[in-house]
Amino acid sequence: MRSPIARKFRSPKSVSQSLTRRSFLRRAAAASLLPGALSIRAARAEKSTRKALGDLPGLDGHVLMDEADRRLVAADYGGHVSRLPIAVLRPGSARDVVRMVDYANKHGLRIAMRGGGHSQYGQSQVADGIVVDSSTLNSISWHGDTIDAQPGAQWGDVAKAALSRGLIPPVMVDAMVLTVGGTLSVGGTGETGYRHGAQVDNVVELDVVTGAGELLTCSLERNRELFEMTLAGLGQCGIIVRARLRLVPAGGFVVPRTLTYDNVDDFISDQARLTQAEKLGLLNGAAIRTADGRSRFEIYAASLVDSAADADHPPVWLNGLRFASERAAAPMPYWNYLDRRRASVTASLAAVKRGVRNAALVATLPHNSAKEILAHILSTPETYVGIWTVEVSAKVPARYTRPLLRMPDADIACELRVQRRSSGTGSPDPETLLAATNALLPRVLAAGGKISPPYCPILSKQQWRDHYGPELLQRFAAAKKKFDPNSALTPGPGIFS
Repeated sequence: MRSPIARKFRSPKSVSQSLTRRSFLRRAAAASLLPGALSIRAARAEKSTRKALGDLPGLDGHVLMDEADRRLVAADYGGHVSRLPIAVLRPGSARDVVRMVDYANKHGLRIAMRGGGHSQYGQSQVADGIVVDSSTLNSISWHGDTIDAQPGAQWGDVAKAALSRGLIPPVMVDAMVLTVGGTLSVGGTGETGYRHGAQVDNVVELDVVTGAGELLTCSLERNRELFEMTLAGLGQCGIIVRARLRLVPAGGFVVPRTLTYDNVDDFISDQARLTQAEKLGLLNGAAIRTADGRSRFEIYAASLVDSAADADHPPVWLNGLRFASERAAAPMPYWNYLDRRRASVTASLAAVKRGVRNAALVATLPHNSAKEILAHILSTPETYVGIWTVEVSAKVPARYTRPLLRMPDADIACELRVQRRSSGTGSPDPETLLAATNALLPRVLAAGGKISPPYCPILSKQQWRDHYGPELLQRFAAAKKKFDPNSALTPGPGIFS
């Protein structure tokens, strides 16, 4: 079945492409993508046995096999891992994805979809395989009071389309350049998650290309197992080529407030309390270690109002909180709030090309364990190394309903986003960053934490078993065998390989 939003591209006369000014600039930029340690891994990938691609199917888009084009998708936001594919598909339609999955199966190749490459440990990379660049599948269309989006559509474009009708997806990520297919494959968290769960909890329907090369429509009512094993499924059973997204009314303005705390107990407790506040809109927080070695904690909470005039009165959700100080920012249009980090995200992506390395660990812990883990991070020098931010966000696990998005067994939980960066002279080297993250991971898992796969080092077989639990992992493995019988899809996470 053809996706209802698949766009037509002119069929190429041949696979090889002329060197336009744009492609020349893109390839020139690729030369700076893999400096330092990555170049060693890239060289190793170059020496691996490569299979020539022949007898390619007719396509609406293009297959690129230049080294520069392949290098552009051979790295990610972490910058630690490089796996060079033999080809890059820029599809012109969902059918192109079907054709190339068929091709991969026939020729014993691995294939994976790649969005913006924001994972940090090689999850979307495929050595000697085929990478599908989702950027050419980026259309957005209305379907009644829902939106259909292709996988390469950026969330910023989805938000702008929805806001034009006074609506918004219930959960929005914090970087508008992230892609729909990318976040739905891993879960998708946001500042309204305490109320609405994850982005995957708000998907109505999907078109999926399975690893067996079938294009199927799925939902809770139709092909349910494929639906549930695709959302937050890390690309193991299928590749998303269309998502139908639920929308809710959007306030016209955001009224942010910063609540500052001197101790972690009040900070954690008040975040948990705010998950039950009826009139609250957005909720996040951070733990900050100051220059004198002490720590302070901040809750970022915001009301959603229809007009700036509605922001005059203090919100009722402030009552009873134990913050040390509070400051309110001026009301801002909803879009301005959503897009507030564009400059910093763009700068971070550019920094990776200059050699900056990132080594995040994102995990959600039971409320009672989060305080201990957070205290350990802030007070242990070898653990705190390279950290530039620790975000702390309260969650209600019962509101996360998709089976593969794992949450702790707790009534209230806290997501910790530990972000590390090696930025050059005087900063920790990449190996030190990775060592600190790898050392923290077992402590987080032992405390009952559930990791966010794109922002966690690849787990061992036993760790994956513990993460999913034996029954769910068995179900996941059965779906993998059914929908991807040749294990052609997305080897990066290492769950079944």
